[in-house]
Amino acid sequence: MGLYKLPGIPHRGWTLHDVIDLHDDEGLEYGDYEDCQFCDHEQIRYVHLLGHSSYDGVARVGCICACKLTEDYVNPKLRERELRNRSARRQRFPDRKWKPTRHGGKSITVDGHRVTISLKGGKYRIWIDSVEGKLYFDAERQAMLRAYDYIQKKKAKGRI
Repeated sequence: MGLYKLPGIPHRGWTLHDVIDLHDDEGLEYGDYEDCQFCDHEQIRYVHLLGHSSYDGVARVGCICACKLTEDYVNPKLRERELRNRSARRQRFPDRKWKPTRHGGKSITVDGHRVTISLKGGKYRIWIDSVEGKLYFDAERQAMLRAYDYIQKKKAKGRI
């Protein structure tokens, strides 16, 4: 039963704390996504975390409920759009134009850093600025996505 049916649960005045992507951030697939705690809408991928002084804990809701509960029809949509765009950029990354290397791998420059994916010992490895990664990957696309995630994580922390 959704929170909107429970007595004493406020229907406005909530604060948006964060928005998470259950697929990219938590590794979940459709079918494992959450339902909106407020309206019970099923399978929301982008979960908005809301807080209220009259409610213990954090409510995990979809975008429409986040807009209504916070009475802010701009920021929840904006934050979700940023996550959707981030996910789309990540999915397109392996399809960008990679240059072949002389050793049979593929290379691309991202944010001033050279990323190379190459087959080594039957598995794929990542090199970033000629530093070899420690992990092996079964698929080339998997290695490319991991390299993208690594660069974005370092960029967000200001280390790249």
